[in-house]
Amino acid sequence: MHAQVYALILSVLVSLGGVGEEPADNPFSKFFGEWTLKDDTFQQVWDGETVETLTIENHYTNCQPINTDMSVLCVVDAGGLNGHILWTYDSDQERVHHLSHFGTSRNGVGSGTLNGNADLTTRVSFQGEPAGSYRIYEYTWVSEDEYTMMSRQYDESGEPTGNWYGGTFVRVPSTVQP
Repeated sequence: MHAQVYALILSVLVSLGGVGEEPADNPFSKFFGEWTLKDDTFQQVWDGETVETLTIENHYTNCQPINTDMSVLCVVDAGGLNGHILWTYDSDQERVHHLSHFGTSRNGVGSGTLNGNADLTTRVSFQGEPAGSYRIYEYTWVSEDEYTMMSRQYDESGEPTGNWYGGTFVRVPSTVQP
């Protein structure tokens, strides 16, 4: 069903002139395509010490260029926690801007950097997390078809809380980039 919903969203954007050809110079082009969790495995710590390993079957993320050369929209179907992430690139300041929404009330806003390998690091604050806290996200490429994502939480003083989550994502084979 998630593929049908995403196809509907894309068709609406196309009809509004919102989806164009994949530009060669889009700094997010490595992320374009469909992704799933490697081995359906995701790990998290919410109490500062207990590592939980979760199985999330059929996790699906579809990242596509939209109507600008410096952006990507990723629509995420993670079972009970669906959402989306919009990244845009400010070439003057060499900054990535992050805006996301998951579930019913998990808004995230932040910014970060993208290196020459398209490894992305962002600092994001979320609705529903302690005031002044933030998360550092690191998306690190393992290969053209695999990346890791790690999110670590920091308190208002910039000290790590010990809470984190992350996983390894692999490209859905039908969307291998040329």
